[in-house]
Amino acid sequence: MIKNYGFLLALFCFVSINYSQEVLKQPPSNWIVPVEVEDVESGSNDGAFKYLLIDYQDHIGLEQQYVHYGIKVLNSEGIQEFSDISASYDPAFQTLVFNKITVIRNGEKIDKLNNSKINTYQRETNLERSLYDGSITAVINLSDIRKGDIIEYAYTLKGFNPINKGNYSAVLYQQYTSPVHKISQRIITTKEKPIELKLLKGAIAPEKKNSNGNLEYSWDLDGTDYFQYDINVPYWLNLQKRVSVTTFKDWGALTQLIEPLYETKGQEANDVIPSLKNASSEEETILELIRFVQDDVRYLGFESGIGAYKPHSPKKVLEQRYGDCKDKSLLLVSLLKNAGVTSYPFLVNTETKESLGGLLPGLNLFNHCIVYFEHEGNPYYVDPTMTNQGGNLANLHQPQYGEGLLLKPNNKGLSKIPENKSIPSVKVEETITTDSIGGKAIFLVKSTYTGSKADYMRDYFKSNTQESINTEFTTFYSSLYPSIQSTQPIRFTDNSRNGINEFVIEEYYNIPSFWVKDEESGLHACETQPMVLQSMIEYTKTPNRTMPYYLGEPYNFEQETTIALPEFWNAPDRNFVSDKESYRYQNQVRTIGKTISVKHSYALKKNQIAGNQAATFLLEHEKINDQIAYQLTYNAENASGETSGVSWMSLLISALTIGLCLFGAKKIYEKYNPMPESNQSLSLGGWLVLPGIGLVLSPFILIFQIANQGYFNSGVWSLFKQAGYENHGSMTVLLGVEFVVNLAILVFTILLIVLYFKKRTSLPKLMVIYYGANLLFPIIDVLLYSSLFPQELLDVSDDSETYKQIGRGLVAAAIWIPYFLVSQRVKDTFTAVHPKEELMLQEVTTSTK
Repeated sequence: MIKNYGFLLALFCFVSINYSQEVLKQPPSNWIVPVEVEDVESGSNDGAFKYLLIDYQDHIGLEQQYVHYGIKVLNSEGIQEFSDISASYDPAFQTLVFNKITVIRNGEKIDKLNNSKINTYQRETNLERSLYDGSITAVINLSDIRKGDIIEYAYTLKGFNPINKGNYSAVLYQQYTSPVHKISQRIITTKEKPIELKLLKGAIAPEKKNSNGNLEYSWDLDGTDYFQYDINVPYWLNLQKRVSVTTFKDWGALTQLIEPLYETKGQEANDVIPSLKNASSEEETILELIRFVQDDVRYLGFESGIGAYKPHSPKKVLEQRYGDCKDKSLLLVSLLKNAGVTSYPFLVNTETKESLGGLLPGLNLFNHCIVYFEHEGNPYYVDPTMTNQGGNLANLHQPQYGEGLLLKPNNKGLSKIPENKSIPSVKVEETITTDSIGGKAIFLVKSTYTGSKADYMRDYFKSNTQESINTEFTTFYSSLYPSIQSTQPIRFTDNSRNGINEFVIEEYYNIPSFWVKDEESGLHACETQPMVLQSMIEYTKTPNRTMPYYLGEPYNFEQETTIALPEFWNAPDRNFVSDKESYRYQNQVRTIGKTISVKHSYALKKNQIAGNQAATFLLEHEKINDQIAYQLTYNAENASGETSGVSWMSLLISALTIGLCLFGAKKIYEKYNPMPESNQSLSLGGWLVLPGIGLVLSPFILIFQIANQGYFNSGVWSLFKQAGYENHGSMTVLLGVEFVVNLAILVFTILLIVLYFKKRTSLPKLMVIYYGANLLFPIIDVLLYSSLFPQELLDVSDDSETYKQIGRGLVAAAIWIPYFLVSQRVKDTFTAVHPKEELMLQEVTTSTK
């Protein structure tokens, strides 16, 4: 690559020497109207320089452009800026003529052009984008420039790009972003080629007159009414006064001019990729062709003269395996057409978005070319200059360039690129496992990217070495965990590139100093933050503004950090939600035994907001940033001897509770035998199977819940006291009551299972009690917690789960209580009693007879 650049630079130097003869020194042409530069002492002298005159004059018939400036330098920085006069031209069709270079000092005019030396350079302004436009820059160095000098210079560019076939289009600005004392603009055209004008943002109409059989449009403007943009406005926003000018009748005329430039012979790229013969569907063929042009054909362009608008043939692009946006687009169009897919080039402007339609037609309005194609009646847009893009057609991220010109025969207007149906997303799953309080932690991160976010990460991983990626990722987390160490190379999974387009990254770290100890208080503290989200919502501060504020393209973000602690923890749960028109953020914290789960979700809904909403938006995000970090603290002195180990009291309570409940269950099993309401004895079937399944599963669910709550850990019973809650005694009692009730329900459920399968007459009424208890106990639980727990504990994610449990209990009670009370199937099924009771019934029946 270095050798190639060296060759190109050597070539450019050679070309620059040969083109230096194209730069001339001549007086202005007769058609140019002289405009005087006026020295203005009034006004601000802030800055390095100020513009006194900007004078543009274009002659469409002669294909000439006259450029004339007057600048006053105010300090050494201004001298540095304008001691070199430069102008660029394309030698393929233009000649550059310097008409004037004058320094005005104390009213005296000093000619600087006659004795000046003109140096020319092949300076590629788009080299970083792999574009070589072939333009030549002519530079004249001025000697003896002083503070207060007025530099006046003018030059003429002779020759229009032949691709326009004599047509002309331009955007003339009447407002700049810095003050200009005088703006002079003039356009001369022939009667055979009249121009159309469109005044934008309050622009002033020109003076019109006939001049030597030509039509002349001129403006003489005060440019001190300059325009300043607020910071962070949408990149496509243009609020300056300007005039759109064109000789094209409409967009159809422009299409008719350009569309033939993209014609191909049709079959010259037909046998490109042998692997396509194995494609099983049209969609697979389309995707293979897109990937081939995007990834295997290098993006590189030499855009001089007609080459700035006319692409090379697909055959040539394939042979050299490189091309610019036009070349790659035409190649892909040709390949798709050969595969039977309807496809056309699509011209866009990457900087104007939807505002392109507000301008009059002009070839110079477009700076990029992409591809339009159809599949199963649906339109798609793809940028062939992208690399490492993923997704099937349903998940292919379409470039959001707004409007563009479809190069299709007889097309007469602009087309709009539809918005992507799916929004790109980032999902981060962090797992932090601690070995002890004050010890180290294992830190694992799994990140899943979709849509354009996946495309970006795929390109990043393919463009960087494994070592640099490991270093960059570790450095990213080191601001939060200074001692962090990478334990394994970062891995990525890209199995769904041609499907849903997911890119998965897995990271492995060790944090030796996860806990930070305060020596004075003895407190240990650890912290977690959604660092990826923080980097995504770092919005630029702005004072009072009136212009829209750019937020970026919409996306969805989720993160869950799971902290596995060595001991049971009592951290307050919380649930913070901020749901606005432009975004939605939620932060949830939940503690379950030894595990703490911290969830963040953020959805950006819009790419911009009104200027008067920016202050509120930024204030809301300050609040989010204030509480986005989550910290745990641990007091080793207070916790000593109380926070770990088996709770013998819990074991004793559970033994007593289970013993008493088993005794009661035995009594119910033997003594509670209602009289059968039917002489039949049907098998278990029909709707009775459903509550039976629920009964069988219930003991396992209850055992899991009891084990997960940590009732048998001694630290659980002292957590409320350690946390400093005033009602810690009542809260601990409530925890104990929950423990006892759960054990009782466990034994009761086992009893119901036995009675269910033995089809005992006692089951229906006991099932009514069971469903009633499942509804009543959660309600009582909520009421007691509301009265005892601090208010901050009530706004938690657990609330929704509790209310769901109440809802499920209500639905179950409403369905099954009436069923067990009145169903004839129930009466005909549950007819058995305890054997002793059955014997007594038989004796009574015999004596009666």
